Amino acid sequence: MNFIQFKSEKPETIFAPWWFYIIGEDRFINIDFKKIASLILEKEKNIIETTPPMSNKESPDGYTGLGPNSLTSRYQNFNVLSWDDEDIEKLKEKIREKYLEFLEQVDAPRRKVWIQCWANVLRHGEEMKPHIHATHKYTYLGGHITVQSENTSTIYINPINQINNPETYESINTVGKLTIFQNNIPHYTTKHLGKRERISIAFDIIVDENYNDYDTNRTTDNLILLDDPNK
Repeated sequence: MNFIQFKSEKPETIFAPWWFYIIGEDRFINIDFKKIASLILEKEKNIIETTPPMSNKESPDGYTGLGPNSLTSRYQNFNVLSWDDEDIEKLKEKIREKYLEFLEQVDAPRRKVWIQCWANVLRHGEEMKPHIHATHKYTYLGGHITVQSENTSTIYINPINQINNPETYESINTVGKLTIFQNNIPHYTTKHLGKRERISIAFDIIVDENYNDYDTNRTTDNLILLDDPNK
């Protein structure tokens, strides 16, 4: 796994900011992403028609700018990893494998975690605006997998340095690329100008203490246990 860092210099005054943010990138092989792309497009219309957008009136689409009629606006109301498909099962196992590798390489302890996973479909001219997955006290990790893309990138922004000459990292969206990042890192996409849909899978890894903060009507189809080091 390749790591990208937003890292400050050592502070020389008590008021100087200090930061250290980590992004990990890897690539999935032996997974049929063409099949997964077709599966997402096949399910997209039904999910939009039968599942309401998020109840956040200010931004039901997670501040991405894709609007309430997008698949993204249902991001907490369905879980890609619950779909009964051989390649989705492979994907779930690979996400878990790479998550544990990420923890090992950054020397972070394992803990009981759950995963919420959704898909994003962007059509010609669409883009995701800058947004953040989480900033609360249980903020943990998120991720992104490119399923289908033509000349697009995801841009990650240093959370401390966002305004004056922002420090950014451009991740080119190549099929099969996995990115794992701290969930408080803002990010956005470049405008999609290709003829085919830009399709991605995104996820939040949720610590067990945060589990009960989610909607009590949700089921394990929406929150899937990804790792329990005690078992």
